[in-house]
Amino acid sequence: MELTFDEFYSFTSKITKEASEIITSHNHSGIETSKKLDGTIVTDTDLRIERLLRARIDEKFPLHSIVGEEYPDKKKTSPYTWVIDPIDGTTSYHFGVPFYGTLIGLLKNEKPQFGSMRLPMFDQMLAGDGSQCLINGNKTQVKKFDGFENSLVLTSDEMRMNDSIYNKSWNHLRKTDATFRTWGDCYGYFLVCTGKADAMFDLSLKPCDILPIIPIVEGAGAKVIDFGNPPYCDISVCIPEFEEKIQKLFIKQQ
Repeated sequence: MELTFDEFYSFTSKITKEASEIITSHNHSGIETSKKLDGTIVTDTDLRIERLLRARIDEKFPLHSIVGEEYPDKKKTSPYTWVIDPIDGTTSYHFGVPFYGTLIGLLKNEKPQFGSMRLPMFDQMLAGDGSQCLINGNKTQVKKFDGFENSLVLTSDEMRMNDSIYNKSWNHLRKTDATFRTWGDCYGYFLVCTGKADAMFDLSLKPCDILPIIPIVEGAGAKVIDFGNPPYCDISVCIPEFEEKIQKLFIKQQ
């Protein structure tokens, strides 16, 4: 059975609201953390939220596959796959910085179809289907280019950019008059979609980090620039007027 964007929006709005309530009611002083094999941290809240979201999806769509950040993939025969990141920006959450969110995406035949992003500390939810982007039910879109002196460029970790193969390209971009900040993870994409920032750069992404975001940013009118293989690992999301410059710097010179 085909799943419409309206159905996706209604369902994810409800279950991410449940996740948001878990986050906002949690006492930060009592957060339990541990290290994963890749060296990143995971909290007890991450685990609790992913269990909740998986259970809600299983109840509603028992034939659909589920891929998550913290637990093994659950493969089914349906062409639909749900992709979950319970807290995108766990480090921010751990330190009490509010720039994190819950991501849920829906793939059809392995391609991103719908996506939702809820920012619990701002009581805002973005959702998109590649042709539209809604924030709390209202349409939003990227900004128009107004000169580099009025541009805001973001990345999750500038040290990662400087230590990467894109170092020269990144530092060349930094020579423009744009402002550069590290408001990263899903919050960076939120700022692009709502017309606050011009570009967001991210490296070494996992599927759950980015696949839910693709239909959202494209729905807001942003361009997704994939730097190479594997797909959606090293990317930039930007306003259309930035696309040519980023392509020239980060792809043609590699």
